[in-house]
Amino acid sequence: MGVTPLTTALCLPAIEIGALLEGRMIVAMSNTFRNPPCFLLCPIHFSAATIKWEERYHQSFLNALRESQESLKADTFTAHAWAKFKACRIYSSPHDLEALSQLTIWSSNYLHDLTQARHKIFLLVLQVYRFSQPTELSNRRANEHNIGNYIKLSSARSHRESAAILSDEIFEQRQRQIFDLSPPLYPELEGLQGEIAADRELGLGAKLFNQDLKRLLGWSQSQETQPLDSDLIWIQQIAQTGNSSNGHEFEKLVRKSLLKLGFSNSCNNPRASLNPNATGGAGGIDVYCDAPYALVGECKASKHSRVPNSVTAQLIHLGITHLGQTQFAQSIKLIFAAGPLTTPADRAARENHMNVLRPETLQRLTELKVLHPGAIDLLKLKPCLQEAPFGEEADTKVNQFIDDTWQQLKLRSCLVQLVKTYLNNTGLGTVEIGTVFGAYAASANPELPKLKIEEIHEILIELSSPLAGYLGRSCVGKDSYSFYFLRDLNI
Repeated sequence: MGVTPLTTALCLPAIEIGALLEGRMIVAMSNTFRNPPCFLLCPIHFSAATIKWEERYHQSFLNALRESQESLKADTFTAHAWAKFKACRIYSSPHDLEALSQLTIWSSNYLHDLTQARHKIFLLVLQVYRFSQPTELSNRRANEHNIGNYIKLSSARSHRESAAILSDEIFEQRQRQIFDLSPPLYPELEGLQGEIAADRELGLGAKLFNQDLKRLLGWSQSQETQPLDSDLIWIQQIAQTGNSSNGHEFEKLVRKSLLKLGFSNSCNNPRASLNPNATGGAGGIDVYCDAPYALVGECKASKHSRVPNSVTAQLIHLGITHLGQTQFAQSIKLIFAAGPLTTPADRAARENHMNVLRPETLQRLTELKVLHPGAIDLLKLKPCLQEAPFGEEADTKVNQFIDDTWQQLKLRSCLVQLVKTYLNNTGLGTVEIGTVFGAYAASANPELPKLKIEEIHEILIELSSPLAGYLGRSCVGKDSYSFYFLRDLNI
């Protein structure tokens, strides 16, 4: 991926950008044949009164998006993706439009009507990349009249922190299909996927089946195996809410995050609760957990005001009042706050062994839990929270804990990939530990640690356990195994 900054944005209906982000299609319509090599995708939001959805898009696509149509009307102006321009094709014949409709979300009637009005359509083939964090756009004057046109950005944007929606291999297959106007391979499965996606109460099995269908249809990366977790919707609001003045909602999200991480509360004391639906009561502790270890915390939203010493004093007062001196002293203490602490508050936090965590850090921790459920070991997190530094410096050590966990995941992903690559290149069924060790040493990845052969063997055993299931193993002797590939560990 190049480093050329993005200076323009193509305005498209938000619903169509959603289809690009989903991998459902790789094309968009432009009002010009000449297009820049790369650009942001700027969403334009419609109300139901502005256009008739059923006339423009296939019903199966609308069924899958029924829940999100309300959000498509929202007055948001953020870009979630950018695109590389790959090709532009001109279409006007009824036969081509009919074939094009089968490969996209647009109805054939809509494409015919559009061609009658414009005489031809310019279809862009786009390789789309999703930003790790949405980028805010300042040009809020863009509206439906800008659709298909480019707007100049007020400042250049970087696209370093982004990832391709589709692998190069899948994209090339989809692009050839568009160029050849080949009919879809599995139209019945596309309809089935739409019906499944329309069900908002999907169980885990249905989610897995839905993702399998999307991979088969070429709408997602082949290595994407983990089902989407709907909790990501509220998890990705933690930082934003913590930096607002909505203290009640922030406390609710903190409680939900701790529950998601694996903490629990078995006591029935409403003044020392972890119930996210029972927040906001006066005189109670903001958060309290009693398993797998005791944790007590105070929440303070708002980035633009300093956190006073009264917050630390309140945590001490309420903690002792509702838990007792002994239990409070034995509990890990946390303050979740966006704004900086005053000097007296930070000193009090350090002296009373209170960890101050930013909302962004809590969001990172919870996102990691969702993406890799087995990665967060709360018993390993415990000594991190028990040991200095405390106060505002504690945020750094927790971020280091998160970074170290990601490092361990990357290491394991690398080993899985080495096994997969070796077996693909050699055509063998299994690989022994010595070969994996040699391949790892030869890779010389500066981001990964040097390991002894015994350490690699231990990790391969972990990856080939039934609960992990990334590798399989066969016994070749006493305490000796060969390994084979089962599935990718996608990072």
